[in-house]
Amino acid sequence: MTAPPDPVDEAVARHAAALTAWDEGRYAETVRLCRRALELLEAQAGAGHPDVANVLTLLAGAQDELGAHREAEAGHRRAVAVLAAFPHAGGDLLRLRVQAALGLAGCLRRQGRYAESERLYRAARDDAAGCTELELAPLHNDLGVLHRFAGRLDEAHACYARARAALEAAHGPDAPELAPVWHNLAGLAHARGEPAEGVAYARRSLALHRLAYPPGHPAIAADEAQLAALLHAAGHPAEAEPLLRAAIATLAAPGRYGPDHIDVLAALHNLAAVRADLGDKAEAAALYRRALDGKRRTLGPDHPETVLTLTSLSAVIAPAGPV
Repeated sequence: MTAPPDPVDEAVARHAAALTAWDEGRYAETVRLCRRALELLEAQAGAGHPDVANVLTLLAGAQDELGAHREAEAGHRRAVAVLAAFPHAGGDLLRLRVQAALGLAGCLRRQGRYAESERLYRAARDDAAGCTELELAPLHNDLGVLHRFAGRLDEAHACYARARAALEAAHGPDAPELAPVWHNLAGLAHARGEPAEGVAYARRSLALHRLAYPPGHPAIAADEAQLAALLHAAGHPAEAEPLLRAAIATLAAPGRYGPDHIDVLAALHNLAAVRADLGDKAEAAALYRRALDGKRRTLGPDHPETVLTLTSLSAVIAPAGPV
């Protein structure tokens, strides 16, 4: 007679499968697998076990990727609370504690709650004082994103430079691990009004992500969308349009991000701007409305991204002034 599977072994297997789904950009599948692993672990090890926090962090990260930020925030906060019971532990527990804090900080950043997010990032950095520069690279990369959104561009550049130096020292200058930093440097160049420099960074990120992932992966689509925005800013809207349409089709597909994810909404906004510059104000207005409706649902009416799309829509539909 075959013995029933051990619940902990099944939970570990589900978590491993969830990590694979995460790496492949299958975030809805990641959520499903993590929920089952969490159910098994809580029943066997208790809600306060570090492995529960580890699964919660992955689950909440996948929910963030799917745009379910409030649900994700609750999971991130649970993970942080579990690991706060081990404040003086080093090694794997320290890494889990920092990872959970970064997850919560990133979730708050996505919601536009920059001051709360920054406090968490800085607390995580202080907590991780014993970590290596390589282990701190994700923290500095994420903190750079926060600084860019807050308009503190020099601080963002310093964070990206620190992350890049650590990753290059560990993996070499052409490793796929550097793709997220190049992606963020491209965004920083865009914010600084340097689209030509940004195009070069975006192309480098795209090339590295294509080495790491199969066609259709969300990271590749995100690079294509960013490259398109920079090409548009550099005066090449016709070259930008097919990249944006392909990125939207990939990111909004079932099992990927869905229609209300912020990356999809940002790409819709940028495609609207391209269509407006190409003279099609009717399609531009329709695309801006799709982006605006989604941002209101996902981010709320007062988020800076929502206001930006509303302002752009108003400019497109405003009556023409005197010739």
